[in-house]
This record gives sequence, structure tokens and C-alpha cells, in this order.
Amino acid sequence: MAKDTKFLDAFARQIKLSIHTIAPAKVVRFKENERKADIQLLFMTVYADGTKEPYGMIEDVPVLYQRFKLNQGKSFTAKINGVTQTVQVEQDLVFTPFLRAGDIVLVGFAERALDNLTNKPFDPEFHRTHDVQDAVILGVLM
Repeated sequence: MAKDTKFLDAFARQIKLSIHTIAPAKVVRFKENERKADIQLLFMTVYADGTKEPYGMIEDVPVLYQRFKLNQGKSFTAKINGVTQTVQVEQDLVFTPFLRAGDIVLVGFAERALDNLTNKPFDPEFHRTHDVQDAVILGVLM
């Protein structure tokens, strides 16, 4: 019975290690105009026999950005360069990411392939699931 349990435990661990969810990565290069980065995952690949190796570089990983509506277009008071002023922001504020080589980021992996992503429901066409090729940078850790 103990051998059966060890086999099942090892098998379950191997399956879990093959499902990518979220991982830390280091930015190698950031392409600001495209909002994409080349990254190196900081976790290593672990094989069934216990050997480990680093992942290869993942290129052109999209970086999330944020869009906010500030105070819903209503006036508010703000201190700008030491001077209190009344401000009204009528447009959405878009916070564009800026990364530097060496930044440590948090990367998520899509459930299915993102190759055919559009603004409509789509068939991913590819059978990849939780794959490193479908990484998205969620934010900066350090």
C-alpha cells in the first residue's frame, strides 16, 4: 500500500507542477510603446526525476494597465505643486505601465490560449491550458 501511495503522491505533484497559475518573473526588456515585456520566470521547471532547470525567456508578454474615472467628472480640491486648486477631470485617466529591466513582476497564465483574443467570445483553437506562452504581467512586486 505504501508504494501505491508514494506513486499517487508523486503523480499528483507532477500534475500540479505542470499547471501554471501565477509566478514571479524578472523583466529582461520592456517595450513601452507596445506595453509588452520579455521576462524570465524565477521558478524553475521540476521534472519527475527531481532534476530542475530554468525556463527559457518568454517574449512579448502583455502588461496590464489601469483605467480610472476620477470623481466621476465632478470638481474637487487638490494640492498641485504646493498650491490648492479646484480640479475637474472630465476624461478617463489611463495609467500606463512602466517597467525596468530587473524589475520583479507577478505573472498570471491564462486558462486557455490567448492567440486569437478579440473583444468577442472566441475559440482559442489551440489546446494549451495554463501555459507559459499565455502569460500576462499583472503588476510589479519589487
